[in-house]
Order: sequence, then structure tokens, then C-alpha cells
Amino acid sequence: MIKRAIPSSKTARCLLVAACAALAFGVVLAFAGFFGPTEYETGERRITVAAGDEFTLKVPARPYMGEHWYLADPKPDADILDYRGTHEDIEGTDEDIAGGGDGTAYFDFTARAKGTTTVTLLHCPLASCGSVADTRATAVPVPTADATDRPGDQPAFYRYEITVR
Repeated sequence: MIKRAIPSSKTARCLLVAACAALAFGVVLAFAGFFGPTEYETGERRITVAAGDEFTLKVPARPYMGEHWYLADPKPDADILDYRGTHEDIEGTDEDIAGGGDGTAYFDFTARAKGTTTVTLLHCPLASCGSVADTRATAVPVPTADATDRPGDQPAFYRYEITVR
């Protein structure tokens, strides 16, 4: 004869609560990418996203000071990331100064497939360069800023390692 243990009502309630908590935690994890951050700043250089996620690299912009950002070579692997373009949001513009005001530049991407690729942004402050080609034409090598570097007053490359899972 086989005896089966029947849990007490207290044990059954504990199991039910634990199961509900586990389910809720699973739902939170599943939607973390949906509700999680989609904008990453200059200090966030190692980024992991899911295939299909849209995200933005967000950098400070002061075009009135001649500061510009460019997507530089090597371009990210197009099989892993789709570059959707860039735009700026400038606040407190002064109508007397073309491009006046501080703001933010955004580089928009969509994660396409699993893999790892690099996105390189060139920071050109104080009209120090007008394009990626300008930096290649100079004799002075342009340094790569590390994750703790804030945009300074010399050109620098900002490299982001993007992993799509």
C-alpha cells in the first residue's frame, strides 16, 4: 500500500504563495527589457540588449560651442545592429545665437541578431574637427576615452561594446 502525504492547508498556502512569487518574478524578468533603460550615457560602455530591442546612445551636446558627435569607423556590424540615425534635443536655445543652448545628441539603434559589436562615436569639441575625415587627416592621433572620461575639450573616440543576446 502506497501512502501519499497530503500537505496541510498551511503548507499548501505557503507553496501557493511561493509559486505566485516565482511567477511574478519571472514576469518582471521577462519585461525588464521592455520597461528597462533604453538610453545609455557615455559612462555605460558595455551594453547588453535583447534581439529586437531599440536603444539609444545619449551624449551631451553643445552645438553653439562647436561641439559635435559622429558615428565613426569601424561601423557596427550591420548583421547585429541596425543604425537608425541621430538627432539632437537642444534646450534653452537663444534665438540670437544659431544652435544656442545645451542639450543632448542621440544615436539610435535596433538590435538585430545575437552577437557582439562595437559602436564608436567621435566627440569633436570646440570646433576641433568637423567630421570623422578631419580627424584622419590630422597628424595627432585621437585618443580613445575610457568609461570614466567625461567629454573634454580635445577630440576623443567613445567606444561602446554592444552584446545582443
